[in-house]
Amino acid sequence: GNIVAGGTGKTPFTIFLAKKIIDKYKLAIISRGYKSIAENSSIVINKESKFLASEVGDETLLLKNHIKNASFFIGKDKLNSAKKASKMNFDIALIDDGFQYRKLKKDIEIVIINAIDPFGKNNFLPKGYLRENPKNLKRADFIVINNANSKINSLENEIKKYSNSPIMYSSLYPNKFLNLSKKEIKIDKNEKIAVFSAIANPNIFFKTIKDMGFQIVNSLYLLDHEKISKKKLDAFIKQSILKEAKFIVTTEKDAVKLNPNIKKNLQIIYLETHLKITHNKHHLFALVEKIL
Repeated sequence: GNIVAGGTGKTPFTIFLAKKIIDKYKLAIISRGYKSIAENSSIVINKESKFLASEVGDETLLLKNHIKNASFFIGKDKLNSAKKASKMNFDIALIDDGFQYRKLKKDIEIVIINAIDPFGKNNFLPKGYLRENPKNLKRADFIVINNANSKINSLENEIKKYSNSPIMYSSLYPNKFLNLSKKEIKIDKNEKIAVFSAIANPNIFFKTIKDMGFQIVNSLYLLDHEKISKKKLDAFIKQSILKEAKFIVTTEKDAVKLNPNIKKNLQIIYLETHLKITHNKHHLFALVEKIL
């Protein structure tokens, strides 16, 4: 989980951690299914299940695309999901965004902190982005500083005012471009592209694209979790063609909300990324050992 609203990298870290333990244990992933039909119910899906993002949530589909042999328990009543997973004899329940969920006693608490804005503008919602007081980092067993290319001693010292927990660092790296049918697409460096996203921290995504050497000639920012409407997408594509863009690029989280059979005048592709631990990897080994 995290102590600020959105955009720290909880879901990528959930994917990363799940892959470390999926081969040894029967794994349940618990997800709210934010802004989906399933959010107010309680359903279980697996790799064979076919659902739309509107039915189970964009984050759930993103998790499902990467964690092949897990089952996914969806609904805002995470205690009920955990009880159901226990009755179904799952060994481990991994909760995506569970730090504020106090109804459920957790064996290990992992908090992800965004290095770019670690304490949500140092104000609580709605003035800032803090969900709870940083002093509650004392509940964390492990802390991950995400989006950091190097160690940040000043941030570590700030965190240590509240917690003595082990701190590791992570960052997201680009992997490859895929079309909506998940086929790899090669793009020439310096290609003109148009980019849209509906994530909490789009600037990180846009910077990644620029750092890869592409020219962003048109961009569109949407609200976190928002599905782009046909009207907005058609208008964006029209503008992008006029600006000589050759591709429409989006995030994987946005791509799962689109119809893979969609036909447009510009091809829509997404950037697949992967998370790496960049510093203090020994704490990762300790975390995995504690879980297993």
